[in-house]
Amino acid sequence: MSTLTVIQGPDHGRTFEIDGETLYIGRDPACEVPLRDPGISRRHTCLELHEGKYFLKDNGSANGTFVNGVRITETEIQSGDQIRVGNTILTMGWRAAGTLVDEPGSLVRVDTEGRVDSSIITTAPAHGDPHLTFAGGEDMAEMRTSIVGLRALYRIAEMLAQGYDTDRLLRGIMDMIFDVVDADRGFILLKDEKTGTMVPKAVRYREDLLEQIRREQSSGDTQLGAPPPPEGAPSAEPAGEKAAPITVSKTIINYLLKHGEGVLSTNAMQDRRFEEGESVQDYGIRSAIAVPIKARDEILGIIHVDTHLSQGQFSKEDLKLMTAIGLQTGLAVENARLMASQVQQERLAAVGQAIASLSHAIKNILQGIQGGSHAVETGLARQQTESVEKGWEIVSRNLHRINTLVLDMLSYSRQAPPTRAQSSINAIVREVAELAQAPAREKQVALTTKLDTTLPEITVDPDGIHHALLNIVNNAIEAVAAVSGKVEISTRLSTAGDEVCIAVADNGPGIPAEEQPKIFQAFYSTKGNKGTGLGLAAAKHIVEEHGGTIALKSRVGEGTALIIRLPKK
Repeated sequence: MSTLTVIQGPDHGRTFEIDGETLYIGRDPACEVPLRDPGISRRHTCLELHEGKYFLKDNGSANGTFVNGVRITETEIQSGDQIRVGNTILTMGWRAAGTLVDEPGSLVRVDTEGRVDSSIITTAPAHGDPHLTFAGGEDMAEMRTSIVGLRALYRIAEMLAQGYDTDRLLRGIMDMIFDVVDADRGFILLKDEKTGTMVPKAVRYREDLLEQIRREQSSGDTQLGAPPPPEGAPSAEPAGEKAAPITVSKTIINYLLKHGEGVLSTNAMQDRRFEEGESVQDYGIRSAIAVPIKARDEILGIIHVDTHLSQGQFSKEDLKLMTAIGLQTGLAVENARLMASQVQQERLAAVGQAIASLSHAIKNILQGIQGGSHAVETGLARQQTESVEKGWEIVSRNLHRINTLVLDMLSYSRQAPPTRAQSSINAIVREVAELAQAPAREKQVALTTKLDTTLPEITVDPDGIHHALLNIVNNAIEAVAAVSGKVEISTRLSTAGDEVCIAVADNGPGIPAEEQPKIFQAFYSTKGNKGTGLGLAAAKHIVEEHGGTIALKSRVGEGTALIIRLPKK
């Protein structure tokens, strides 16, 4: 089935199926391809089928009809051609479906000759910000994107639990990507640990595209579904390859490696070769997403997917989702390598426990989000505001849980030095106390502060200390009994005057002596399904990054106190 896809203009993203011998394109709603562009005529141009070929004919329009940048009166149209009417650009294409087929090996080529230079539409930072990775806005599209992202994260955790073969893991992730993003082709490059070069680990084509490659290979053609280029024109793909490779712009790869950001790009509207009136299809013009596979601020590889513009363009939401998948893939690859190498037995055991704990925690959160989103959708369908509010409250609470989980994971695994600045510890404590008042009031727990107003400002990472302290305070609130529970946050100078001390004390049940050595271990939790065991481990990691210490004082039946000591200088 042939199609016309709008790639620029008021109707951007719409695809029209070409059915019949004559189709009119214009502002008239009766046209087979009705467009809202005020710059086109009511019946601007028409597409006619003659002896199996399509011809485009301008109907005397005021602004003209252009094909591949050239004004026409009548001309034959082929798959991939770019049609411009007014401010709208459409491409001729075809729609096909098929399963994905694995094509590992040498099917990836980085263009070094500037033939596929691409323009960046937008970028997404891949620094593990949970608000980017899992959107928390009230927009239904964002909420659905968050759910898809959580499902992807859970599936990656499941894959890692099934074995530690990195190649197998990446092939599974590539399959999963094609389930959540509508792509034609894609690949994963992974940095070789010995040589540092990027090596293709998983390559995917839609099956119909792969069959087309094989047909053209057997007939001697080298381009994917394109007629031979005009005499003297540069070849888009090198001759002699066993199959047409996926060619990616070196500009995009260099930008990604330098900035560590996900990139949404296209070479459709900026490609200088359109000035010569060539076809979109002739040069494989595509919409593409490339994101880093990142772990602990190190780029381990690249995920790249693209789609031909005749099939549509990727969106910013697609870029957010792919960036999230890149971050989780980085964690999975790092864990897989660690587990496979068995360099540190204790670390290996902790990672194994992490997989089980995180998979279970994510599954519980995902179930909460799915239940809440169902309530929201039902309420919207029935116009029941109360049901929508209750459903969104459930979704919002679980999005907060996943944000906290991801932030703890990043804090625990981070190796980059903290970003220090002169800060008031008392100001940080006040902010934490204000945030923690909501769960304290909900449980009817008394949360108080006792601050030494003579404390000097010290050089710390305020965000890191804030996160560590909030984890400790939230743990204390969860530990004490409802109604009678008390939690106090206090600050003071050490006796020697060389340290600033922050203490969080509660009147909870206390911690048995045999359990006290374990509470700072990653993934050790006494909360059952409510915790992942990362909160205190992340807090300890942050404090130690500052050259400080964190100590525990607890007796069964008398309560618990955690004391943070930070160097004054």
